[in-house]
Amino acid sequence: MLGRATLPHLDRHEVVALTRSPEKLQVLRDLGAEAAVCDVYDAEALLQLALGERPHAIVNFVTDLAGASADANSRARREGGANLLQAAIASAASRLVVESVAFELEGDAGKAAEELERSALRFSGDGLVLRFGRLWGPGTAYETPPRPPAIHIERAGAEAARLITQAPPATYAVT
Repeated sequence: MLGRATLPHLDRHEVVALTRSPEKLQVLRDLGAEAAVCDVYDAEALLQLALGERPHAIVNFVTDLAGASADANSRARREGGANLLQAAIASAASRLVVESVAFELEGDAGKAAEELERSALRFSGDGLVLRFGRLWGPGTAYETPPRPPAIHIERAGAEAARLITQAPPATYAVT
């Protein structure tokens, strides 16, 4: 969701967007990206793709919200995040950007988010952590603004693109 909102704002950049679903390839292409089917849980395939592309930046906006499972989302942060970090290191990317949250998560979900953030800040290149408020608007879980911190999905995408391309390494609240 956040990636789709960000892509139109990256139109001056070459972007390879990943999806697990072949059905979503055309959507990503329509948003201005080259698209590839690759599962972040398949470390070897992800590594091969990164080595072939040699990206300047790797942006981790991976979540697993569709199943409404905190465990699945924690796995995306831990395992998917670790695989993307390894791909960034192996491909000599100079920038790693990760999506986090600007509100408190409890239990294991909070620990997984902290681990993801720490990995980005330990990255040897430019590490950025983007902490987003609750996303609202078309296609999100909220049609109207939820309790703060919150941000409209379109504004979040525009701000994400600006930070990805221009911000120095740091942690940013996007609310």
